[in-house]
Amino acid sequence: MSKQDLSVLLVDDDPYSQGVFELVMKHHNLAFTVLDDAETALDYLKANSPDIILMDIFLPGLDGYQALDRIRRMAPVPSCRVIATTAYYTRDTQQEVLKRGFDGYVSKPFDKNLVNYLQTILN
Repeated sequence: MSKQDLSVLLVDDDPYSQGVFELVMKHHNLAFTVLDDAETALDYLKANSPDIILMDIFLPGLDGYQALDRIRRMAPVPSCRVIATTAYYTRDTQQEVLKRGFDGYVSKPFDKNLVNYLQTILN
């Protein structure tokens, strides 16, 4: 899959993170969707199949861990990779999110290397 074929869903309630993400995605001409909460994302996933979901851990309502559990139980199970993201991390965050079932982890703020990281997750 080339970078231009990559479709990404960001689930994040922080307007700054959303803005940076949008700039990075537009710079690379990638298909993307931004949603503010996990419930809306779960509804979105009933009809859409992004390649990757970037899921903030700390969301209003359902948090990222709860949303991941529901995504993994959806029928049919989405084939997308789910990557955890947060601005509130410790040195153990990456281990914790992988242990809890995420396919990867990226810290905020997002930077220009985000797209390269997402591409490696798919390969």
